[in-house]
Amino acid sequence: MTMTFDNWTAYDEWLIANYQDYAIYKVNEVSGKIEIEYCAKDDFEKIKDEGK
Repeated sequence: MTMTFDNWTAYDEWLIANYQDYAIYKVNEVSGKIEIEYCAKDDFEKIKDEGK
């Protein structure tokens, strides 16, 4: 899944609220916006292994 935030503060607030459920595996700053790729924590090991 992907999501875009207007700034780091918005990303931080989302991360704090959702940390228990999601794993973030990619973060980029593009044109001042924060783009993340994330997944359910239960799926993270599978996605991590696919990247090897």
